[in-house]
Amino acid sequence: MTDTDHTHYFLGFSDVLSTQEWDRMGDYVHDDATMEYPQSREMFRGLRNIVAQFKNYPDLEPGSSELKEVIGGTTYALTPTYTVIGINGSGDRGTAIIRVHYPDGSWWWVVNIYELRDGKLARSRAFFAPEFEPPEWRAPFREEM
Repeated sequence: MTDTDHTHYFLGFSDVLSTQEWDRMGDYVHDDATMEYPQSREMFRGLRNIVAQFKNYPDLEPGSSELKEVIGGTTYALTPTYTVIGINGSGDRGTAIIRVHYPDGSWWWVVNIYELRDGKLARSRAFFAPEFEPPEWRAPFREEM
């Protein structure tokens, strides 16, 4: 697979999340896919359970986040649910860095290590971390991003 294939997958997957058109999730996720959240020790097996966990997410609202940039391809787009900062990958494996706006108003970063099969998600492992203010002691050494 090329970087363009990975970009196409994440743009489509993000669009399903942002529009909450759950019946389209099968266009991007295999029926037997697994989605893992190692930090909470959860795994969702199969398209039905993956869709259900998004569909039942408390207060998940369209328009709460935006897709700013896809790195690794030439396509750029906006979507209200996830902010994909960069996608790097070769073959069927890749990494996506996503910025998510939670219903409580906090911003979190997600590192998603994924595997595609035939252009659809076969396995995803997502790690979550909240944004935080940098410690003052590092100020003399850092540049602002």
